[in-house]
Formats: sequence, structure tokens, C-alpha cells
Amino acid sequence: METALIAVENVVGAYRAGGATMLPILLCGAVGFFFLYAAWLRFGADFLRSESPAFLAEMNEALRAGNRRAARNALRARKGLVARELRRALDVSARGGAALEADVPVRLLKTKSYLRKGIRVVSVMAAAAPLLGLLGTVAGMTATFESITLYGNSNPALMADGISEALITTQSGLLVACPLAILKGRFETRVDDVLLQLETGLSMIRNNVPGASDGRD
Repeated sequence: METALIAVENVVGAYRAGGATMLPILLCGAVGFFFLYAAWLRFGADFLRSESPAFLAEMNEALRAGNRRAARNALRARKGLVARELRRALDVSARGGAALEADVPVRLLKTKSYLRKGIRVVSVMAAAAPLLGLLGTVAGMTATFESITLYGNSNPALMADGISEALITTQSGLLVACPLAILKGRFETRVDDVLLQLETGLSMIRNNVPGASDGRD
């Protein structure tokens, strides 16, 4: 408990020493991580997965054998956005190839927009945080030179506040920006992987639905 209190006091002290730019830096981090958390909620189990989508092959085999129930069961056993969207496509395909062809392009566009929501915001926050840290650095060094101008350099304590502000804001900006940039890269990679799996699964369904453009007549 005492260790936790000391840690909290250190964080509060660093926040106060960082000056006015600390609040915008922390807001950048809060907004960026909020949108990343929202992305994790949208992806569900697909956000951290990287294994090969074996369930797509199982679904395709079932469809080629004409067993739609087995294909749906293969998708039901898999959690996540891809399986959910493919189950929906299977339901639509039951109404015929024309219904599937009308539904797939619109649904795919909506899904792409849904998955990519927030990427630009995270990018802006990751770029803004170190710039705000640099602004704090300039403000801290300006304060340091002002104290030297007024009181000379005989008292290092007067210069310490400005130097501390300069270093803390730079550090804080980088601490916010680095994880945001790394997680944003993971976010974009998973969007591409999920969309590839989804498009592959939709092509498999269309290939096995009579009347679809890719299907057998």
C-alpha cells in the first residue's frame, strides 16, 4: 500500500512538474487508447488471432458437399466478426444467388468502414503526443533561459524547474506515442487480415451458390 502511494505521488509530481502541456499529452493518450479499446471490442476474438483460418476450409468442404448445416456449424464453432459475417452471408444465400450478389458488395463496404473506424484518430493522437512533448520542451527551456537572464546561473535550483519541465514533457509525449504507434500497426494488420479472410469466405460461398456471379449455374 505504501509503495502504491509513493508511486501515485511520483506520478502527480511529474504531472505538475511537466507544466501546461501535460494535460493535452494525457488527453491524446486517453483518446487514442479509447479508440483502440473500441476497435478491440469490434473485432472481438479476431483482434489478437493470427492463426491460419482452417475453419474456412472446413466451411468450403461442407458447401462443396452440399451440406449447408455442416458449413454453418463450422462457422458457429468459431467466434469473431468473420464467422458472424459469413453466417449472415449463408443465410442470405439461402434466398438464391441474386440475393447474395445484391447483398455482398454493400455488406462488405459497410464492414470495411466499420473495421477501419478510428484508425485516423489513433494516427493523429500518436503523431500529436510527441509534438506536444516538444512544445513542452521549448516552454521548459524558455523558462530556464528566463531564470538565467533574471538571476544568473549562480543558483541551479532556479533552473531546475525549467529543465525538469523540458525533460518530463518530452518523456511523456514519447511514452504516449510509442505504444499508440505500435498498437495502431497491429490494428491495421488485423484489419487487412480479417478483410482477407472475410473476402475469401464470401468467395467460397458465392462459388457454391447457383446463380451467383462466381457460382455454378
